[in-house]
Amino acid sequence: MKKHISLSALTLLCVLSLNATVRKVYFIGNSYTYTNSMPTMLRDLAAANGDTLVFDMSAPGGYTFQQHTTNATTIAGIFSQQWDVVVVQEQSQLPSFSPAQVATDVFPYAARLDSFINANDTCTETMFMMTWGRKNGDASNCASYPPVCTYAGMQGRLRESYMQMAQDNNASVAPVGAAWKIVVDSFPTIDLYVPDESHPSLSGGYLQACVFYASIFNKRSMGSTYTGGLPATTVSTLQRIADKVVFDSITQWQQYGRYPHASFTKAHTGASGITFTNKSQRAGGYLWSFGDAATDTAANPSHTYAAAGTYTVSLTVTNACFSITIKDTVRIGATTDVSAVTAASPSIIVSYGQSGHVSLASEAGVYGRVELFDIVGRPVAVIDLSSGSASADLVPGVYFYRAYRTDDARCITGRFSTF
Repeated sequence: MKKHISLSALTLLCVLSLNATVRKVYFIGNSYTYTNSMPTMLRDLAAANGDTLVFDMSAPGGYTFQQHTTNATTIAGIFSQQWDVVVVQEQSQLPSFSPAQVATDVFPYAARLDSFINANDTCTETMFMMTWGRKNGDASNCASYPPVCTYAGMQGRLRESYMQMAQDNNASVAPVGAAWKIVVDSFPTIDLYVPDESHPSLSGGYLQACVFYASIFNKRSMGSTYTGGLPATTVSTLQRIADKVVFDSITQWQQYGRYPHASFTKAHTGASGITFTNKSQRAGGYLWSFGDAATDTAANPSHTYAAAGTYTVSLTVTNACFSITIKDTVRIGATTDVSAVTAASPSIIVSYGQSGHVSLASEAGVYGRVELFDIVGRPVAVIDLSSGSASADLVPGVYFYRAYRTDDARCITGRFSTF
């Protein structure tokens, strides 16, 4: 569930894992998985961020879950080694059919594949790839099941089915289809389809890779230097949407899986103290590093800093299967003093364009650095207003900002909405 934040909560910056990570992943699917050599794109995206993907794949064209349950190559691949994650993707149309038909033709075989995965290693995360609706709906099945006549109707049924599969099998979801819908609805100039209006274009494949990177590595793709051959503006938009979709609702996508969910908030206690409140789930062990050489293994520690400054706090949570590290920034001293700002302070001027485009300007030119946060407090971007103004392309939604003056350590906060 999303948690809304107030302006006073802007000191609670979102966490972002930065440690190098190795993940071994087996992909089970069909052409929706192998088009654009998507797993290779994911490998290269991870490598650009200092992470390593080791993968194998069984993805014959048009294959269904039922066919995979009796395919010798698929089954041998599952049992070939201890995988961290096995990604499972059904034939593109089947999960969008009526609930009764999906219950007969899809769910039993999803469970069968998951049973193979668990038999090989009880710590492997089964991750269902939520696919996308066809560009103009499924014309071949429209007459027999009207909900699939449109893209939106087909997408809605795909989402429902994949979320049910995750619940039924104690698995997680890679929400590719959910990210796809935001691009379709808000950025129509980015065509995610090839001419058959079904398979992913290069942009669609890159979006897939970004969603998988966020889902599998629990890290943001935003800022990665790997472009896949796409224009920088397209890359930035797709990275941002993938990150937003995954991390805004990560407790939904991973609510039934084995991954621990690492999260914490913090509050200042006096001039130099911080109290940390652990919000992690499915975690049995905690290791805190406060950025000043001090550590703690308590679930909800408090820490006092000896000097003013900016510190990077990390929390590593572990369970029997996985370890996840997240990081956040703590400011001690004058940089955290927002109360000194008066109502007469110059403000940030916000101007709006279409599809999430926003321009920020510093009234009287007194602000330089502006930090943007999404509705749940996660950092989205840092904007430099040293030249007076700057712009950004954001996913439509509500955002908060914190703007720092260039002449002293004070800052102001505010909010705006894009559309």
